[in-house]
Amino acid sequence: MEIKLKDVYNSSLQTVKLCCPYCHSYCGFICSCVFHKIPNELENGRIIIGKCPACCNTALWLVNSKTELLLFPDVPTSAPKPNPDMPEDIKQIYLESCNVLKYSPRASAALSRLAIDKLTMSFSNKGKLNDRISDMKSKGLPSDIVKALDIVRVVGNNAVHPGEIDLTSNDKELALSLLKLLNIIVQNFITTKNEINELYDGLPTQSLKAIQKRDSKSK
Repeated sequence: MEIKLKDVYNSSLQTVKLCCPYCHSYCGFICSCVFHKIPNELENGRIIIGKCPACCNTALWLVNSKTELLLFPDVPTSAPKPNPDMPEDIKQIYLESCNVLKYSPRASAALSRLAIDKLTMSFSNKGKLNDRISDMKSKGLPSDIVKALDIVRVVGNNAVHPGEIDLTSNDKELALSLLKLLNIIVQNFITTKNEINELYDGLPTQSLKAIQKRDSKSK
């Protein structure tokens, strides 16, 4: 029978298969209970310490019969990594949004909105985010990406100025979806274009000259 974290009740060392929050290896952590009899409102909560055999780092969990909450290290375990092509200033906002996600979905959503606000400034000179989205749509931005931008914009606005969307109820899934959409938006704005340009530039020189000649005739 496979042992779970919730099965660890005392200081005896037990092996529990877990995904390491440091190196992401799925392996048998050496775990033991270091503190128990936490107040009744936490339903027999206790603190479990575990060491990863792959990277030798330790982690702490608050565990009871219903939940397993990672206390240390303080990492966003469920948030996707930023797109490698994400500009550095946008990436910093993205990572900050990831870091506050489990504490404040509202703050995370507001930061995601700030990220697209800054990102779209590189593609439109309009003053307001809503106007920039409209401007990019008129220039041929795909409708699904327009929808993605509007989702992040509207939900992020509601996080700062509460309206019909309520993020005060600790809705992490909605805030997490904005992070996923940010990666999709960067994929469309930057990654796809980079990949196409790289393939195009790899065409034979004579072919590129022929294309340029063809296009010059059509002007």
